[in-house]
This record gives sequence, C-alpha cells and structure tokens, in this order.
Amino acid sequence: MYSKDKTIIIRYPEAKTGTSFTISNSVTTIMGGVFYGGTKLTSITIPNSVTFIGNSAFSYTSITSIIIPASVTSIWNTAFFDCYSLTSVTFQGTISEADFVNYPDDDDLRAKYLAGGPGTYTRPSGLSTVWTKQ
Repeated sequence: MYSKDKTIIIRYPEAKTGTSFTISNSVTTIMGGVFYGGTKLTSITIPNSVTFIGNSAFSYTSITSIIIPASVTSIWNTAFFDCYSLTSVTFQGTISEADFVNYPDDDDLRAKYLAGGPGTYTRPSGLSTVWTKQ
C-alpha cells in the first residue's frame, strides 16, 4: 500500500502471500512499521530511490538478509528490532550517527556500522546481537 503519488510505502498488506517483496522504484520513504510482523517475509528488496527508513520498519519479520542502498541517508529507531532470522545487513552508503538511531536490540549493529562504515555485517542466527563486519 503506497501513498497516492507512490513515493511512500505505508503498509505491507498482511494478507499478502509469498516470502519476498520488492519495493517500487518510485518509493523514497519506507514508513515506520511497514513490514512489522510480516513473519512470512524472508526477503525484501529496497530500490536505490529510497532515502529514509522509519522506525520498526522491518521489526518482527523473518528476513534473513537485506541490502541498504547508498541512497539511504536515514534509518530510525528499531528498524531491525526482533528480526531473529536476520544474519546479514549490507550498507552500501554512509549514514551519519544522528541519522542512524536505534534502541538496545540494534545497538551492536549501529555501533559496528558507525565504527566500520559501509560493508556487510553478519551475525549468527537466533538471539545473538553480536555483529561482525566481513
């Protein structure tokens, strides 16, 4: 479900079937909680048009990996909160500390990214919050 001009994704339809979803190339903003609770989703593709990811955007999904394109300049609170299946996050660009706001569950990823910059960060699946840059 998109805004009228299709630049904002507002909500992923809960009844939608399938394990993967590609966000439209016209989208610049992923609102907070868009995919929240989408436990069937294991893959989400973010286009190079996106610049903002809202709070809890991917929380409680089953995504296993995600690529954050260089166009993204802001990621807000708990974007990846309780994504227990998430084992790989690739940041292709630079996000400033002020624009990468997270809470305790994501703090290690945030700290590692801010110290290490763009690249791929991995962790073991499950409840581990320890991220390592590859």
